[in-house]
Amino acid sequence: MSEKFDVVIIGGGPAGLSTAYFLAKAGFEPVVIERGQEPGAKNVFGGRIYSYVLDKHFPGWRKEAPVERWVRREKLSMSCGDDTITIDFAKKKPVSDDEFDSFTAFLSKFVAWMSEKAEEQGAMVLSGSKVDDVVFDEKGIASGVFADGERIDADYIVIAEGVNTLLSEKLGIRVKPPLETTALGVKEVVRLGKEEINKRFGTEDWEGVAHFFIGDPLKGIAGGGFLYTMGEYVTIGAVIRLSEVGKKEITMKDIAEQLRLHPAIYEYVKGGVLMEYSAHLTREGGLMDVLEKPYGPGYLVVGDAAGYILNTGFTIRGVDLAIESGRLAAETINKAHNENKRDEEALSHYKKLVEESVIGRNLREYRNLPKFLEKDLLYGDLPEIMCELFNTAYTTDEQVTRIYPVLMNSLKSHGIGWFTLLKLLMEARRSI
Repeated sequence: MSEKFDVVIIGGGPAGLSTAYFLAKAGFEPVVIERGQEPGAKNVFGGRIYSYVLDKHFPGWRKEAPVERWVRREKLSMSCGDDTITIDFAKKKPVSDDEFDSFTAFLSKFVAWMSEKAEEQGAMVLSGSKVDDVVFDEKGIASGVFADGERIDADYIVIAEGVNTLLSEKLGIRVKPPLETTALGVKEVVRLGKEEINKRFGTEDWEGVAHFFIGDPLKGIAGGGFLYTMGEYVTIGAVIRLSEVGKKEITMKDIAEQLRLHPAIYEYVKGGVLMEYSAHLTREGGLMDVLEKPYGPGYLVVGDAAGYILNTGFTIRGVDLAIESGRLAAETINKAHNENKRDEEALSHYKKLVEESVIGRNLREYRNLPKFLEKDLLYGDLPEIMCELFNTAYTTDEQVTRIYPVLMNSLKSHGIGWFTLLKLLMEARRSI
């Protein structure tokens, strides 16, 4: 005899737990089935979360959630050799925590907190169980799952399996993504201590820094590096497209080490203790990778599994979009349940909500960006040209050197003409 719940949610990440939280809050009895040994055990990401969705729907979260530091400084660096050009933006000092729009966190801790919030509302979270298949009834409507050999029935199924969409592919909902739109992120966690972090980064206990890198730390490979300050730790890592990994015959562990040892980063982490190394897949297809139909008879697809993740070129947004998609899924199920419907047409309301939400708006705004970010010259030629210009501008000797001829010679040496440069600028204008 099988168990019966109102809703079965496959996956205990931000999207799945958000769905459970809002469903339970609306009076449903949802169950989250998470294959990790505990919520958050299998979750890996760089370290930054945007707060607007939490401000709207999780009262008091700023005092409860496991925030490491509030991001107050943004840095972007281009490197060639040992030379580095950095833009450093320090936001005004806030009057209160409410003025911060993002923070650093360990996703494992944040997801554990979300699990507690969902359970407080009445959701059940089952860890250490793997969903092997979705059960469809005689009408072709999803009506349950098989988990660890047992059947669990439900009126609705929510697929929140994250970026590794093995179940969705098995069900024919999604096809395996191409290497060009899939990236591998690697991360190292270095322990420095709170006082040392404050000293090296010029921060107070609660202040955080988000730093992004392109160029030589990654040897001109299409991708980006990142550094985030946590309470006692610094996380550093890189996100590289899988097509590049195969093409350049590199190992991600080598990339992480090269990044950590580059002069632009090493000065911040030297003497620290390497505590952790982890890797995680992510999607970078933007709007092209979004499921055309994130719904079907009796089921919805949320978060990364539906393609709701955005790489803006200087940061990757996923957690905030995942939480919002879970909320919209709960709203859709609530509406369908009140109408006593489980069919595809009733659940198609979810797509409409997503398209009108911050998820759809942002993905449409940046729809051209993934193609723009594929350009090799952004990661190799451009940093080198910029470094040559800055070296000329800020090197003084007997002979005064004009910058314009240096720019022309630099462009020529890299095989870049004015038309190519103009075309790049026009594409950037359309993409960013």
